[in-house]
Amino acid sequence: MGKDILWIIPARSGSKSIINKNIKLLNNIPLIEYRIKSALTIAEENQVWVSTDSNEYASIAIKAGAKVPFIRPDYLSNDTASSNDVVLHAINFAEKSGLKFNFIGLLEPTSPLVYFSDLLNSLNILKKNKDASSIVAVEETRPNTFFIQNESEYLSELAKRFSSKENLGRQEFKKQITPSGGFYISRWDDFKLNKTFYTEKTLPYMIPDECSIEIDEPFDWVFSEFLIKEKIVDIKKIFKK
Repeated sequence: MGKDILWIIPARSGSKSIINKNIKLLNNIPLIEYRIKSALTIAEENQVWVSTDSNEYASIAIKAGAKVPFIRPDYLSNDTASSNDVVLHAINFAEKSGLKFNFIGLLEPTSPLVYFSDLLNSLNILKKNKDASSIVAVEETRPNTFFIQNESEYLSELAKRFSSKENLGRQEFKKQITPSGGFYISRWDDFKLNKTFYTEKTLPYMIPDECSIEIDEPFDWVFSEFLIKEKIVDIKKIFKK
């Protein structure tokens, strides 16, 4: 089990695209609870912290089993505050409280469908690779960036590419990957030094397609409900009830 990692779950209130998104019920479960319960499946209660600016959110997080050791300060609760800033704040708070872990993990509520086995597997991979500083969940990009251009009046760049390539079958292109948002894990001291999960020594971890959705807009929410309802995503693999 991952007893040497501290999981941070950021849950700022005031979502604009979906009101109170982080505590909105997805399949009758508050969104934030998916990440809390998933982390608790592979860690202990004092290793799962929620960083929030809301007492209401804090109460929901505590009920779900997480610790809320502080209410996030105002300067970390606006639109300009980054996830990296939130993680650094939690690290500093932990160390001032006499706590230090080998690893720090970030689980964003907007990626609720990640299987706990992938959290554990990725942590074990990072532990074994002594040269790596961190590991980040990724997914395959679709479509390939060959089929993408900057917005403009005409599709001139795409036209040039298409005319230069006879076969446009998927097998003709190398697999490309992009961060999925599913999770971010770093060695504790490396994050303090780099202040980011992304370095030249960051490992990618491919997660299943059905787990890669990020809920940013109402469409994403409806699609997540569909994945759960149709059992394309197995809730029992996200957390143990």
